[in-house]
Amino acid sequence: MAQKQVYEDETQISILSFQVGWEEFVIDLYDVKEIIQAGLVRKLPKSLDYIDGIYNYRGEIIHIINLKKRLELEQYILYSKNSSFEQNSVTSKKFIIILKVDNDLIGFYVDSILSIDHIDPTEIVGLSPIFQTSVAMEYIKGIINFKERPRIMLELSKLFSEVEKFKIQQDLSSLT
Repeated sequence: MAQKQVYEDETQISILSFQVGWEEFVIDLYDVKEIIQAGLVRKLPKSLDYIDGIYNYRGEIIHIINLKKRLELEQYILYSKNSSFEQNSVTSKKFIIILKVDNDLIGFYVDSILSIDHIDPTEIVGLSPIFQTSVAMEYIKGIINFKERPRIMLELSKLFSEVEKFKIQQDLSSLT
């Protein structure tokens, strides 16, 4: 498994757990630059459909990605008046996680920050055929079995194809 090779020299890794829609994800805390409250994001015309806009992060212009759109989670959200999952949490964008992905800063909208944990790398397991998720397998680094429920560890470097990375860079270049 690729994730064991990446972390084989580590005795513990720190992870950040967060929620987008009804899915719970984890990422390596090492990739996180900062977590901020969602602020003013400016729309970019003709950008990719999952890019909500750009944000001035400490003087640097970065793209803000809507993970619900990127991971295609919107189509799986059920709107029900009797549901415990309120519509407010579906459409609200409460936090932005600023990350370093392939040497570029980028922001991701998330609905809530759940926790920061330290785990043994052996707790990251491969995706089993019986594990059900609406997230495409190409974006999954592994699964971490927490006591309450398993969480998906995202492979951030695979969220964008080379063509999409080029388009994002072009968008930023056109602003300067």
